[in-house]
Amino acid sequence: MRGTKLLFAPLMLAIAAEVTFAKKQMDSSAQITAKIQGKLYHAQVFKHGNVQVDVDNGVAILTGTVDSVGFKMDAERAAGKVDGMTVVDNIVVRAEDATQRQVADQARKEILTYYAHTIFDNINLQLQDGRLVVSGQVTQPFKKGDIGNFLSHIKGVAEFDNRLEVLPTSQYDDRLRLAIARAIYRDPFFVHYADQALPPIHIVVKNGNVTLEGVVANQLDRAKAEADARLAATFFNFTDNLRIEKA
Repeated sequence: MRGTKLLFAPLMLAIAAEVTFAKKQMDSSAQITAKIQGKLYHAQVFKHGNVQVDVDNGVAILTGTVDSVGFKMDAERAAGKVDGMTVVDNIVVRAEDATQRQVADQARKEILTYYAHTIFDNINLQLQDGRLVVSGQVTQPFKKGDIGNFLSHIKGVAEFDNRLEVLPTSQYDDRLRLAIARAIYRDPFFVHYADQALPPIHIVVKNGNVTLEGVVANQLDRAKAEADARLAATFFNFTDNLRIEKA
């Protein structure tokens, strides 16, 4: 009997150790889950959807729904801030929460009201089936980041592609920009354009090559803008991409 007890004791100790280890793992998973949920809360993900977190052996699995791809990416980044975690992002974007018209209108509004958008930037938007593509040129890297951030967070954007080109830094290009802008917008002929918050004729300069982008009211305005630009400074190549506004 005594021998049986001696054999039984190590077995009980082993079981107790396994139970303790399992409990620690459960406690650890619960703590990590709470940390990730805190990160999601600070990223304001919960204001834009319903995201669940499941932690298992160092892997955080995110499920649920959000209303834009921007908050899907925010959730993945937030969970990844917890040390040692591998994140599996199975969150679904509810693109049907906004119509294509609503998404397009909001995207245009965001671009028009962006504080750093100037006549030296050219920003184009394309939207199809919840996929928003932004292309064109901007003069500073931070603009590409800012624009990508606020467009990807628009409700109903399920996919986002940032194709903006950051124009190279050049004092010569800067002088060209200013010379052409003065020639066009100080021309009394364009006073009704110059008075607008964001004038519609945009001047894109890259390595001494000039392109006019934007919209004008008629063919006469298009021809006059091109003439002013051509006489303003010396450049390598000139392209007039100005479009005529539809009646």
